[in-house]
Amino acid sequence: MPAIDNTCGSTDNAAMDFDHPVAAVILALDAHEVPHARLLARELAADCDSQTMLVLGEAFAERGLVSLLADLWQFRRARQGPVEVEAEAYALALNALAVEHMREMRFDEARPLLLKALEALPQNTALIQNLASCCLELGEFQAALDGVNEALSRAPRDPALHELRGRVLYQSGDVELSVPEFTQAFDAGRASAGLWLLRALCLDARIDEAIEDIEKLLAEHPERGKAMLDLEFSDPGSPLQILRDDERARPLFE
Repeated sequence: MPAIDNTCGSTDNAAMDFDHPVAAVILALDAHEVPHARLLARELAADCDSQTMLVLGEAFAERGLVSLLADLWQFRRARQGPVEVEAEAYALALNALAVEHMREMRFDEARPLLLKALEALPQNTALIQNLASCCLELGEFQAALDGVNEALSRAPRDPALHELRGRVLYQSGDVELSVPEFTQAFDAGRASAGLWLLRALCLDARIDEAIEDIEKLLAEHPERGKAMLDLEFSDPGSPLQILRDDERARPLFE
């Protein structure tokens, strides 16, 4: 969540003016009286001005109360409707909760939050990327591809986006087309893209290239590369298993 310039400065208890309307909420939060703080925050959010609402939201954001923050902003929007100066804070609060859901593999719950966030902040590349990632995990390949293409039109050199586009192509069956995307991301320093590249090369029977990229992965990311490869080779269903039976790859296993 971005820092918000406000007349009260930090929402830290020691710095807060105790006559400020958010002060009671902060006191309740710092006393770990979260249900009471939520009730006070909702009462305030129903009718306060935007500056106060931004300070109120920051109080929850600084304490990592992601779910409560998103709930508060959705309550505010339901009461007040869209407010331009609040759009970014609202969208980023929903995005933070969506990311938490995605980490917990709760993609069906993440997607509607991201869609709401994008309604408020449609030009935000990170939101577009997160929605594309969510669609990919849900098996909605065309929606994922459309999203990542839109994000790349805004940030064409972003290696994370090229890796994501590669994953969409790979997982939708266009393995050969995924290789240039993974290569670009790997060349930009993303070890995870290197592993995806190895999978694609092995599926495409491009063994010599795969061996070269294994050497590159281990040279550029020695600890992480070894850990990823050990895990990959422990999976009997990995495309990299083809290397075990290829004479050219024998030195990798000696």
